Amino acid sequence: MKKLIYLLILLAACKSPEKKVAAVEKDTVQKAKPADTTFLWREVKKDVYHAVYIEKDRNASQYKWLLGFKYDHNDSINYNETYKILKVKHFKPLKKYDLAGLPKQWVPLNLYKGKYYLYAPGDGGNTRIRAITDSTIIYYDMDGPTVQALLDFKKLKANKYFLKSPPFYQFVRSSNVTIYIIDPKNMVTVWEDTSLPFDYRYTLYVAKEHAAKFDMVVNYSKMDKMPEFDFDKINYKKLIKGL
Repeated sequence: MKKLIYLLILLAACKSPEKKVAAVEKDTVQKAKPADTTFLWREVKKDVYHAVYIEKDRNASQYKWLLGFKYDHNDSINYNETYKILKVKHFKPLKKYDLAGLPKQWVPLNLYKGKYYLYAPGDGGNTRIRAITDSTIIYYDMDGPTVQALLDFKKLKANKYFLKSPPFYQFVRSSNVTIYIIDPKNMVTVWEDTSLPFDYRYTLYVAKEHAAKFDMVVNYSKMDKMPEFDFDKINYKKLIKGL
């Protein structure tokens, strides 16, 4: 039920009260952005400062944090625990697959007024980044990185891949993911998990190596828990049509 609960929480944009806040260190965040900063939301009250703005500085701490793919102490604990469970379920050596040139680390993209953006969320559990190795796929969620075994991996054509793994969400039997490369130059992809209900099956990702080509929306608050920013809906069917 853990993943089901997480999915519902993510969709409702609610926050777990004990989850760490990420994106920006609270004591070192800039109190005043440059004059030309584009704010998408800003609330300033006594003891409340909540701002959502567009970050264009590739040297900003948010870029280093989001693209670092580094584990803190709690992340390492969760990864090790889920890896131990994986080894119990798959006591034989995991099968290794040739990833056929597919990048290994992936960051979500979001649409806002016709442009794609990275996102530094108010809660670090909402990054939704992913990573693939030759034998595993790693999902990052509210608990930290969760590792699953790759059960199958195929390159279907030049711009299309398929992978299968045990379910990330426990209400499905397996995760069956097709990866469509919709922009080979910038390595922008649509991930479709056909095991999920239609409204939840698509996600837009960019390979880590190309992620800095995109500006970032930062959700910062002095308070630990604020609503995440609502991006525009993406017509995924249109993006993958003909692929």
